[in-house]
Amino acid sequence: MPVGGMAFYGQNQHPRITTNFLNQLHRHGDPAPGVPVSTAQVSGSIVQPYGGFEGGKLTITNPWADSFADPAVGPLFGGIYMYVQLNPLETAPLARGQIVFWLDELNYVITAVGLGTGGVPNKIAGVALNQTSPGFWDFIQIAGIASVLFTTAGAIGNPATVTPTATPPATVAPGTTVDQNFIGIAVLTPPAASAVSPVQLNLQVGLNF
Repeated sequence: MPVGGMAFYGQNQHPRITTNFLNQLHRHGDPAPGVPVSTAQVSGSIVQPYGGFEGGKLTITNPWADSFADPAVGPLFGGIYMYVQLNPLETAPLARGQIVFWLDELNYVITAVGLGTGGVPNKIAGVALNQTSPGFWDFIQIAGIASVLFTTAGAIGNPATVTPTATPPATVAPGTTVDQNFIGIAVLTPPAASAVSPVQLNLQVGLNF
């Protein structure tokens, strides 16, 4: 939890990366933690998952982010990236720049659904990097400058807010005020409609070890 203005981000700072890029074109995630294939996908073999990497956080600077970004997809920026599982019961894969929410924060399971039981908004987890498939493990971004999918255009400096009640994926739009759905500030380039644009994230992260 935050102490003296700082936050602990967990002990595992080196989760296993199974691809060359964090935001790889056509990436759907890992079927088991830390491995690109699962036992069910390889006949006659046993694939050992890396369970210790669940919830692992990768902190990178801007120069490193460049090397982790797929040129066919778009840029990444310095920040904190977290290895999580998309809810196996989701009905569709994620989209790049989509806001995701916690379904089971203790076990690092996320969802695209913004409203939980009784219509209570789910806690925002971060921003999707890939077209992650239901049940698969993949990285999301939880801090730094992230490429966020907007539904409407705006200007640099606009607060970015998410509407959790929207049909998944939850919609993000630039605004003029900060409220409980605030996720960060639009930076670098003006947000464009139906496209990803950079946002300096301001999420409540680091509380889950």
